[in-house]
Amino acid sequence: MKIFSTARVFVCCFVIGTGGIAKGDDRTTSPSVDAKKTTAAKISPDADEAATPDAEPAEEEKAKVLSIGSLAPSLDIEHWFGDSPSPMSEFEPGKVYVVEFWATWCGPCLHSMPHLAELQSKYEDQGVRVVSVSNEDLETVTSFLERPVSPEILGLPKPKEEADDDATEPDEDESTEEEAERITFGELTSAYSLTTDPDKSVDEDYMKAAAQNGIPTAFIVGKDGYVEWIGHPMSMDEPLEAVVNDEWDRGPAKEKFERKQKVDLALREILLAYRTKHHKTTLRLLQEHSDLFQGTRYEAALKSIWFPTALATQQNEIALKLIEEKIESNPDDVVIINRWAWEVYEAIESGWDNSDKILMTTTNTLESALASEENESNDALWPAYDTVAHLKALAKDKDSAIEWQRRAIETAPDDEKDKLKAYLRELTGETSDADGDLKPADEDNED
Repeated sequence: MKIFSTARVFVCCFVIGTGGIAKGDDRTTSPSVDAKKTTAAKISPDADEAATPDAEPAEEEKAKVLSIGSLAPSLDIEHWFGDSPSPMSEFEPGKVYVVEFWATWCGPCLHSMPHLAELQSKYEDQGVRVVSVSNEDLETVTSFLERPVSPEILGLPKPKEEADDDATEPDEDESTEEEAERITFGELTSAYSLTTDPDKSVDEDYMKAAAQNGIPTAFIVGKDGYVEWIGHPMSMDEPLEAVVNDEWDRGPAKEKFERKQKVDLALREILLAYRTKHHKTTLRLLQEHSDLFQGTRYEAALKSIWFPTALATQQNEIALKLIEEKIESNPDDVVIINRWAWEVYEAIESGWDNSDKILMTTTNTLESALASEENESNDALWPAYDTVAHLKALAKDKDSAIEWQRRAIETAPDDEKDKLKAYLRELTGETSDADGDLKPADEDNED
């Protein structure tokens, strides 16, 4: 198998931020005391001012947009596999191209390969060329192409499993014959142009510019060099046939695609601002696009961004409304309430005037949940006790804070007690002896 590596040529790349829903903290238990105390800076109300003077994400992170009807960017691909056809970078007028994005680890991509090979064979004499682009390193793809294709990918029945460990081994001749019939991925994809581009420039030009976050994704480039269709390769038979036969009307497809793309681009803009801690910008974008996300699969995920953003920007009215929604949806869940209650503590502790109502509502909600869940596992209770202690301290109710912290120490596992005792010492002004027991700070040592 030949591997062609093309020289690097100038291609106008679209520079953008990473798309997709940001992966947040998916922990189902409350964070440890250390984990709690190290996250306070994350929601500093001054984060916008610290990032850039205009509190906007860096210009180089903003994206140009590729859509149906856009001029297709050149293909600046580094590695081409197979003997023919030869590498290319520009689209030849009068020919149709399918630019498909894949990866060796992507199951749906592998299952699309026989279909891509079939389409290439079907339309080869009609000026169609399929170019499949990964962004993995050369060694990974080369090794992958030597692997045999599983029967299920080829649409064949799975091999019969042996009944038990003592089953008779297959005859050597039969095994050899079976192996001989299996083709490799290199052989399967030899019908079309399989490539990889480790510097991800083509991925930037196409996938990220079109706000596409999932693979496989195919772009049909028409005879005039413009993008005619974008979607899953297993769904492109009808548009491809219409493009080849000059019967394609890109208008309806463009309208449908751009409705979805508008959501994806707004999502990307929000996540970019959120990741770079431009909290005021994040809040503005969330408010501007709130209607856009209603009923979409992103609605719930974005709600998780609203709350820390409202806290970071010290928006009392918005924060209280979100707290009310949280209470309504989970009125007695200690773990969930404790999680957002600690976020409130961090925000207020970092400096937030006029937050008395938020502090009181949060404290009362967590106390109420604890009162109804006294039989809950200690693993759920002690972190919540610790949170109440911190909230009481913010409210300058020192005696109550000490009481709650002592309860946290009593119910916590041994490996957490030292951290909890350290905060108790802050509250009481006491020190600890060699055994970790508390004693007054001004107590004289006796011989």
